[in-house]
Amino acid sequence: MNPAEELKQALPGSVMSTGMQVDKPLAVIKKEELLAAAAKVKEMGFDHLSVITGIDYTDRFEVIYNLFSYKKKENLVLKVILDHNNPEVDSLTSLWKGANWLERETYDLVGIKFAGHPNLVRILLPEGWNGHPLRKDYDMDTEQFVTIGEDGEDIVSTDGSNLLRRK
Repeated sequence: MNPAEELKQALPGSVMSTGMQVDKPLAVIKKEELLAAAAKVKEMGFDHLSVITGIDYTDRFEVIYNLFSYKKKENLVLKVILDHNNPEVDSLTSLWKGANWLERETYDLVGIKFAGHPNLVRILLPEGWNGHPLRKDYDMDTEQFVTIGEDGEDIVSTDGSNLLRRK
């Protein structure tokens, strides 16, 4: 039995479906059950969370978690489907410390929020950046300019006015 099926057997109310994703066992988890399912997965020996990514489809968001067990030499993929109007899911930072940066990156680029994250702020783009570049509704026509202010802070503008040096 692969780990996705094992998880479904252990938590039948949490796993919506199982299958394969690029030759890795996949379990689609109910949004409200993610934390419980992830805790069970860690208990099953999946000690490494290597990737968290978000995908924007026209009707939903998906959050994909790639996990690995060093002891068993097995992969497992978890997927959570989120409503387009409220892209938020529980943070996994309490289970894997590495989730901290991975969730911040997913928040920054896709705009998915992670409830309970200790410091959910942008990690790649400055705080004043408008939008999330990997969303389908991201405005590719508006240029954004970033400069460093006198106190070292990032200054974002859409008209380039911050590029003029004051004397």
